[in-house]
Amino acid sequence: MKQMARQPVALVADADSFVGLDLSDALRTAGYRVLGPFATTREALAGLGQDDPTLAVIDIALRDGSSIALAEELRRRRVPFLIHSGQQQNKSHLVAFQGAPWLLKPASASDVLALCDELSPSGLAPAGDERASASPVVERTGSVSNPFVRKLEGFAALSEADRAVLEQISANARIVPPQTSLVHEGDRPDGVLLVMEGFAGRLKHRANGHRQIMAYLVPGDTGDLDVALLSRMDHTITTLSACKVVRIAPETVAALVQHHPQIARALRMTTLVDEATLREWLMNVGCRSAVERIAHLFCELLVRLGAVGLAQGNSYDLPITQLDIADTTGLSNVHVNRSLQELRRQGLIELGGRRLTILNLPRLRTLAEFKANYLHLGDRAAA
Repeated sequence: MKQMARQPVALVADADSFVGLDLSDALRTAGYRVLGPFATTREALAGLGQDDPTLAVIDIALRDGSSIALAEELRRRRVPFLIHSGQQQNKSHLVAFQGAPWLLKPASASDVLALCDELSPSGLAPAGDERASASPVVERTGSVSNPFVRKLEGFAALSEADRAVLEQISANARIVPPQTSLVHEGDRPDGVLLVMEGFAGRLKHRANGHRQIMAYLVPGDTGDLDVALLSRMDHTITTLSACKVVRIAPETVAALVQHHPQIARALRMTTLVDEATLREWLMNVGCRSAVERIAHLFCELLVRLGAVGLAQGNSYDLPITQLDIADTTGLSNVHVNRSLQELRRQGLIELGGRRLTILNLPRLRTLAEFKANYLHLGDRAAA
């Protein structure tokens, strides 16, 4: 009975019954007790009269209209909530849902659960949570599980003091919803971004709204280390999924380089690898077919995520959309869809639930002409 009293309760309200059921199942598997799912504000408010939720996952438009009354009641009860909606966040939503994390449908279960875990008060986290195989959630302690430490250790021999400093720097990451600009083109630089969980993208926008993604920042990756030398940013960095991000002050980067030569060496290597990866991506867009471009990207991500412990065999979470892949490879969304179908037809990949499994890695590598030498990972790229 004591354990049940401490079990966190999540209220789910979604107009789409299938989405609501899927969210409820994922939350129960993660250790939450679920109120709902409710399809209307009226039902959700009645549910609040039966129990006190720890947090809530709500859509802004339910079957009986806007969920503003539900949001207001949750705030009155001091129940944190996140928005899971098919509508893009805009200024008209700020009054009713101000400050609430926002996930664009269809978000992956891992993204929703990551935000729920952040909203859940300390001491009420789900017990017996065994989602490690389903989501790349990084443990908060221990260098072995820290992707930043793991990445830099691949480029230089780090001392215990080096690891301790990196652990300290990468602690206290903040959670950021998907499709959030961490830095805009034209901004004044105010630190180096470090991604601890999720996918972010380095990109440029055209005046007509089209964009080109020129790099993925996956767990353990940083933005430009020498960004403090710039007066204005010349590109945008945006989260492609829910992320955990640390902003490292320029003076902290300078102190690392001055007092920790092995860390400085490793950071310099990451910059060289970023430049090499950009060259490879340019080759991808300029010289490879649509299917080859996507195959190459999938092979690269397997190596990069495997190097920081976020791939299981030939499988890894891929929390990005087909549109993200299109904007990365210079293809239309329709062309990406057809290319993914072709890779499936050839028995090379399986993609579902925001998770990619490579069914025949040697054939996929051959198709893409993938060679991991530009990542400079040595034995870690041997997969």
